Amino acid sequence: MILDKLPLELMREVLLGLNKIDFIQTVKCIRRLYYFAKADNILRRRLQNRVADLELCLDDNTACEECGKLVLHLDLDARFRRENDGVQWIYSSFVFRSKDECKCDSIDGETQIEPDLLNHPSSLYDSHLLEGFENRTNFVINNGSLDEAIVNCGKLFNILTKFVIVRKFELHLDSDQMWEQMSAFFNANSPDMRIQPHATIDSRINLDSFRIFPNGLAGIEITKNFGPILMANPYHEVLRRTPNVSFSGMNLPYTYEDVFGFFKDTKKLSFHSETRITEEQICQIVQNFYEVKQNERILEIQFDEDFLVKDFLTLIPKEAYRLHMTTIMVGPKRKWVTWVEMTDRFGRKWSVMNIPVNDDQEMTENILRIYNMKTFD
Repeated sequence: MILDKLPLELMREVLLGLNKIDFIQTVKCIRRLYYFAKADNILRRRLQNRVADLELCLDDNTACEECGKLVLHLDLDARFRRENDGVQWIYSSFVFRSKDECKCDSIDGETQIEPDLLNHPSSLYDSHLLEGFENRTNFVINNGSLDEAIVNCGKLFNILTKFVIVRKFELHLDSDQMWEQMSAFFNANSPDMRIQPHATIDSRINLDSFRIFPNGLAGIEITKNFGPILMANPYHEVLRRTPNVSFSGMNLPYTYEDVFGFFKDTKKLSFHSETRITEEQICQIVQNFYEVKQNERILEIQFDEDFLVKDFLTLIPKEAYRLHMTTIMVGPKRKWVTWVEMTDRFGRKWSVMNIPVNDDQEMTENILRIYNMKTFD
């Protein structure tokens, strides 16, 4: 192997440039590299197999009731554990603050990290990260401006991926401007991550920005926090290629054709929103699930009025389904609902169910859910 023939100093630089997974696999393959990595202070830290779940929250839409200043949420929450310890998770958080924002929610016991340390990953590891890996710690990084805070948050994220294997990454984005700046940072400084993140965003977020993740998204949920109109292209490639797509409180242009056209490869599609799908087209959707071989997908469509599931079965043979009754919790009360067990032409069993749900105003909406019963076996 060429790497094994390099001088130690050059070999060290090459190893430091590898992502966490490639680094561990490389040094374990060659005994000389392994012992060299164990003897080197910086490389030895990267040999420690830790995994992490990370959650990035961006929000700039709230003013403090006490001081009137803007309440910014620029937080990176994390939980860490050693790779072979499936139970013991350590929860730590990293909060980035700017000079002019509200600080009324400061909590006792915060550990300060000087922003300059983010330019020295090894020193940061020794002075703070190891503590966060081993003990629950609330870290605070004070910054001169919001722009500086966003860049420093991106730096910390990239540093963490050098020392841990990111198992799960969630994005909660309620600020299009903050995310635009952070995605620009990640575009110039690619995060060392191979997994697919899950994103919860408001309707303003530019979907083009998610191209910084080469493997795409595991799921995306778009909410009405900024308004019910989707600002992005409703037929954007990100929505077509993401396996789990959910809309909440939106006004959407999608029709029956989109369910089996644009979203034909979507494993879970949730329209907790207004669509252009009519009740007559629901009968066609149920018929399609009966006649056309489907993957193990889940479809949810919202109705503002109550409905009977059996009214959507008019286009399939009566011998293909059975009616059932069950109870579910709707708010604080238990309610009886009807559901259908449908066997399609290929012998697969599907559930077609009316699920009442309470929204924020305690009004009851109804969700038609169709799913392959094997999914929940």
